[in-house]
This record gives sequence, C-alpha cells and structure tokens, in this order.
Amino acid sequence: AGRVQLLGRDTARKWSGMKLSAIADGIDLQLVSGYRSIERQRELIANKLAAGQCIADILRVMAAPGYSQHHTGMAVDLSTSDVAPLSEDFEQTAAFRWLLRHADDHGFYLPYPRGNRFGFCYEPWHWASSKLKA
Repeated sequence: AGRVQLLGRDTARKWSGMKLSAIADGIDLQLVSGYRSIERQRELIANKLAAGQCIADILRVMAAPGYSQHHTGMAVDLSTSDVAPLSEDFEQTAAFRWLLRHADDHGFYLPYPRGNRFGFCYEPWHWASSKLKA
C-alpha cells in the first residue's frame, strides 16, 4: 500500500474511470499491483525459491518472467479493505461482485477464472484490459 503503480496510458484511463464509478456506487476498490518488469518477476520467483517453494508450485500461481500480463502495463491486481490482497477471499466481497457486473463496461475482464484454459490458478483479483483478449 502506498506504492506508486504504473499502468499503460489506456489502462490507466480505464482504471481511473472504473475506480470513480466504483466510488460512486459505494465500492472500495484498491489497486494492489500494475506494471511489473521482467526483472521484478525474476526477483519475486527467486524469493519464493529461496523460501523453499518448488518451481512447479510457483509457476502455477505466477507467470514465468516474460510471460506475465503485468509486463504489458495492461493488467491490474485489485483488492478491497475487507480482505488480504491477492487472496481468493476477494471473490466473497462486494467489490468482486461489482467487478463481475461492471468491469466489462470499463474495458476489463477476468482472464483467470476457475478452470481457465491456461491451467493457471484462479485469480479473482487479477483483471486485464480487454485489449489483451486472445
């Protein structure tokens, strides 16, 4: 919290509009993470390896350096004050329910729902600009 987050220009514009719309609806929506460099991705994975996690488990929850949507500046990790950031508990919040109804109106989608085609873990907090859709 309190860290400056970088986003691509179009994504920043969309995020700003979505944040204002959420506020108008009484929804607390917080930006946890935006752009992440390939080097930062390497550092995060190295930290997890140093903590004793195996690479297979890490790559289930984190993209390999060079493959994260965060490298594009078009992905955001969101939370609300009701839950710990980057937690599946986010799906139980009013903020998540609001996103399901309104994120598409602001140009965002949920790329990693349960059982997603990428085999990536479910991430209710991770939303991406619709420009990333394949």
